Formats: sequence, structure tokens, C-alpha cells
Amino acid sequence: MSFVIDEDEVARGYAKNWWLFLVSGILWLLLGFIVLSLRPASISVLVILVAVAFWLGAMTLFMLAGITSGGWRVLVIVGGVVAVGAGIGAIVWPGPTLVVVSIFIAWYLLIRGVFDVVMALTHTHVRGWWMPLVAGIIGIALGAWAIGNPERSVILFATIIGVWSIFKGAADLVAAFTYRGMKKELAV
Repeated sequence: MSFVIDEDEVARGYAKNWWLFLVSGILWLLLGFIVLSLRPASISVLVILVAVAFWLGAMTLFMLAGITSGGWRVLVIVGGVVAVGAGIGAIVWPGPTLVVVSIFIAWYLLIRGVFDVVMALTHTHVRGWWMPLVAGIIGIALGAWAIGNPERSVILFATIIGVWSIFKGAADLVAAFTYRGMKKELAV
């Protein structure tokens, strides 16, 4: 398994698939706005929103797998499979207390944030590399804060999910248009 990255291949892959970032950004923004506007008052509503967030995260990871290669592709696919499983687990096992659900959310944000930071830092040659870095840092901060305080309320965790989703969506939209501009430059 190789973690060597062909820089030109990555840039061309991002430029060729710029629209995936556009779709992802729109979906993340919609999820964020829905979560922040609903203000779920029950665990069951929050669990459904959490499952959707996990599945959307899995979708974006699987899209990323289409433009990465080697060992990174394997890690991205594993992350996507874990996110799908976490979403299914949240729906199938809705009975856990808020603490268990909040720990799921917190660890997901932390791990996904670390992944986004690592991917951004390994692609500093690509214009706009800093956008996933910012989204990753925000995810790490929100996840770490939530891990440190698992007994917080449903409203607070819904707000964390909503805020992170909006930041992620905005970063993906900016990335989409940056990569679209690269497509013209690279003549992909």
C-alpha cells in the first residue's frame, strides 16, 4: 500500500471532478441549515439528523476516493464505510442515551477533522488547499470540545452538527469553484 502522491494526478482529478465538491457543498449547507432551523427537541429527531450527517460524510468520502489513489484511497474508503456503519447504528439502535449519541458525534467530528487536515496538508500544492484545512480545524475543535463535555444538551449537539455542516459546505463550495478554475488552466 503506497501513500506516495502524484501531485499532477491529484490536481487533474480535483479539476476534472470539481462538480462533486459543488454537490457536496450544497448538500452540507442544506443539512446545516435544516439542523439549525429544526432545533430538535427529542433524541429520535437528533438520531435521524445524525444518521443523515454520517451518510453525507460517507458520500463525500466515497467521492474523494474517486480522485485519490494508493493507500490514501484505502483510508478514504474505510472512513466512508465506518461513516455508513455509524449512520446505520444510529438508526438501528436509537435507544442509547444522549451521552452515547453525543460521543458518536464528537468522535466523528474529531476524526473527520483530523482526516481533512491531513489531506489538506498533503495537498498544499493544489490551489485552495487551505479550505479543507479550515473545515478540518473547526471539526477538530468542535469534536474535542464535545468530547470534553458529553453531558451537554440535545440542542447544543444539534447546533454543533449544524455549524460544522455549514462550514464544511462553504469550504466545499469554494473548493468547487477553485477546482473549476483549475480545470480551465489544466485543460482537463
